[in-house]
Amino acid sequence: MTLELVLEIVRIVALLIPMLTSVVVLIKKTIKEKNWKLVMNIAQEVMSTVEAYSLEHPGMSSEEKLNMALEAINSGLTAAGIDPNPDLIQQIVAYIQEMCKWAKTVNTKG
Repeated sequence: MTLELVLEIVRIVALLIPMLTSVVVLIKKTIKEKNWKLVMNIAQEVMSTVEAYSLEHPGMSSEEKLNMALEAINSGLTAAGIDPNPDLIQQIVAYIQEMCKWAKTVNTKG
């Protein structure tokens, strides 16, 4: 009887492992997506601030604006408890470049 119970417990655990793994993956994905939304909000706010600053200080290059934005975004991420690792910074730079490209397209058509 005890051996049967142990085998049944092992079988149940074996059946639960894929489900538990899926739940962990889902939780990680949800956290990552939630963090990405926060990262986008921080980036958008910083980009607006840098753009306003550049209007008051003409002559800033795109590179200077990007560097200023990245410094502020890094500070915001750190304050939010998000690790500004190189992969995330690369995603942020791509996001900023895409937003700038989109803004130029809208501004030239409008």
